[in-house]
Amino acid sequence: MSENFELTLQEHETLNKLIKEKELNTFTKFPSKDNFSSEFIDWLSPQYYETFVYVYDTYTGSKSEAKVVKLINSEWFCNDETKDKIVDLLSTRLEATLTLSKELKDKIVGNKRLEDIISVSSLIVNGVLNYINKAIFEKNDPRITLKKDQILDNCLSICEELKQYKASSEVEFTMFNGILDRIKSIKLNETQSARYEACLSKSKSSSNKYIAITVIVAIIAIIRLVAAIFN
Repeated sequence: MSENFELTLQEHETLNKLIKEKELNTFTKFPSKDNFSSEFIDWLSPQYYETFVYVYDTYTGSKSEAKVVKLINSEWFCNDETKDKIVDLLSTRLEATLTLSKELKDKIVGNKRLEDIISVSSLIVNGVLNYINKAIFEKNDPRITLKKDQILDNCLSICEELKQYKASSEVEFTMFNGILDRIKSIKLNETQSARYEACLSKSKSSSNKYIAITVIVAIIAIIRLVAAIFN
C-alpha cells in the first residue's frame, strides 16, 4: 500500500518536493487536498508534520521567512491529529507573542519618551504583527483565535495611546500609522474594528489638518516674499 502512496505523491511535483526535499517558495502551487484519499493523508501526515517543523525551525527569523508564511497559509496536507500538533506548535509561538504585546502595552501607557515610543512601535510591527504571526492569525482554531484577540487588543491599546500625537509630531505620528498599517489587513472582531476605525479616523483627520496648516504657512510665506520684492 505504501508503494502506491509513494507513486501518488510522486505524481504531484510540488507536494513531493515539499515532503522529500522540504522545499517550497512563495510561488509554489500545491494540489487540492481533495485530490487525495483519507488513507493517503493518514500515511502522509507524519512526514508532513516533520516537514512543517523543519521549515518552521529552519527559516523563521531568516531571509527566507516567506517560506514559513507560505506553508502556514497553504492548505495543510495532514489529518486532524497532526493538525492539532501543528496548531499546538503555532499556539506556543502566539503565547510568547501575547506576553510580549502585554509588556509593550504596559511600557507605553503614560510614557512620552521618544526612545520608548520608537522601540515599542518597532517591536509591535516586527515582533508582534510580523508576517508569520499574521498568517497564524488566519487559521480557524479556538486556541489561535483566543490568543489572537488578546494580542490585537494590546496592539490597539498602544494605538490608542499614540493617537494623542498630531501629525506635527512626525516621529510619533509615523510610528502610530505604521502600526495601523500592519493591522489593516487582519480580520478583527466587531469591538476591535470599532477601535481601529476610531484610530484611523484620528490619523486621517490629523494628517489633513497638518497638510492644510502647512499649505497656509507656505502661502503666507510666498505673499510676504512677493511683498518684500515689490517694496
